[in-house]
Amino acid sequence: MGIFFMLLASTSFATMSALIKGAGTGIPLAELVFLRCLLSIPILLLIIRVRKRPLMVQAKKTILLRSACGMTAMFGFFYALTHMPLADCIFIGRSQPLILSLLAPLLINEKTPRSAWVAIGTGIVGVFLIMRPGASWSLAAFAALGAAFFSALAHIMVRRLNATDFPLVIVFNFTVLTALATGLWVIPRFVMPAAGLWPFIIGIALFASLGQLFMTLAYQRDRAPVVASSSYASVVLAVFYGYFFWGEIPGPTAWLGGGLIIFGGILLIKNRLRINEPPSPAAS
Repeated sequence: MGIFFMLLASTSFATMSALIKGAGTGIPLAELVFLRCLLSIPILLLIIRVRKRPLMVQAKKTILLRSACGMTAMFGFFYALTHMPLADCIFIGRSQPLILSLLAPLLINEKTPRSAWVAIGTGIVGVFLIMRPGASWSLAAFAALGAAFFSALAHIMVRRLNATDFPLVIVFNFTVLTALATGLWVIPRFVMPAAGLWPFIIGIALFASLGQLFMTLAYQRDRAPVVASSSYASVVLAVFYGYFFWGEIPGPTAWLGGGLIIFGGILLIKNRLRINEPPSPAAS
């Protein structure tokens, strides 16, 4: 059941990404982030109230760090989506687990096994292939990689928060804080989006909230490595959306680089499964 919910989450996040790309540069980036969060708040609030959870997290300093990292990642990801091919952006975004494995020993003293370094090295080569020197969208590619980096930092903060708080409450607090931070910048100079952009904006907020909900349900119902493996469905959907709506076909180096990133991610997942699997009766 966990894999089924993660497939729904992947579908939601890939659809959200396609809608962000569809909105394009017709709306300022900060305004898009602000509206995405503002419109998500009522949806998340309703879910939290139905599940009778508190509205605020206990670890307030950690949620501030998580929000700063998550907001930076969101800006980078949104910029990349509107300035480079959809599938290439998603490929680079999937390097987040590899970056997380690099950062974990430094920030949370989590040992990275030797076998995981093979996966990390494979993923780094894949990122380099996609971010080939001289590409016309290299700035967007660096924005996507920066988003993956700050997303990994945010994930580390979430690990700390999970010890004291419910995942959806963490998401709700992050969304509110991001809406407040971007609102301080956007509201004084707010420009009402064109009528044709509102379906994109509402869809972005809706699918972002659904993705968070389904992802939470997925991790509650199955082991994290098993669930994470099914998240790569978002890559398949991104390729489909990119081709169907914008005629984008990833080039040979993008396919090779994306394949190496996914291969590295799957190696990490297999390594985590091996660590987490229970001992056999013979060993006990």
